[in-house]
Amino acid sequence: MRIVVLGCGTGVGKTRVSRALLRALVAKGLPALGLKPIESGVQRDATASGAPVGSDAAALAEAGSLRTQLPHPLYALPDPISPHLAARAAGIVIDLSRVSRWVHESEASVARHVASPSALVTVIETAGGVFSPLAPGITNFDLARSLEPAIWVLVAADALGVLHDVTATSRAMRAGGREPDHVVLSGARAPDASTGRNAAELASLGIAQPSAVLARDDDRGVSALVDRLLAP
Repeated sequence: MRIVVLGCGTGVGKTRVSRALLRALVAKGLPALGLKPIESGVQRDATASGAPVGSDAAALAEAGSLRTQLPHPLYALPDPISPHLAARAAGIVIDLSRVSRWVHESEASVARHVASPSALVTVIETAGGVFSPLAPGITNFDLARSLEPAIWVLVAADALGVLHDVTATSRAMRAGGREPDHVVLSGARAPDASTGRNAAELASLGIAQPSAVLARDDDRGVSALVDRLLAP
């Protein structure tokens, strides 16, 4: 099973949700692999996990139960800017076919150490928002499509503006032919008057029915979502 974690924007809590999903999967005894193929603002000083120290990729590797032997992330881009600009500054072009191969190879590298490879769950976090550019004419939406079959989880911050953000992102995804399978609200870095009320409003307005709401330091909201993901 693959779970692709997408965001309504940058800084909405994708890494926090991805780590919560991985920890919940591990708690249920499942082999779980956390990957972030593309990450900007990092240096290639790898730890034992194969990921740069302090990176989102390292955080995902720590939360899962398995470690790929391949360089992680595939594209570790030094400049802390949009992936396509960071790649341009590094003199490279992000190639979706290469990302897809890397994901398959990463899964294959850990599957040999799993008693039941079919039970492997890979959580893949994207960089930026759903439509953040990765290369000319290519966005995270295209990246997610290249990783099908997968379950798509759209993350939004539980903060003022989320009603617009989820509406606009969902409509754009629908126009592209693929909507998110689940919407998750992640605890805002700076809670406001709307925090804690947004899930009910999204549902009552017919925008989305959030599958989980996660507080900043509490994973309990993700357990029911994981049960739904694992249901036959």
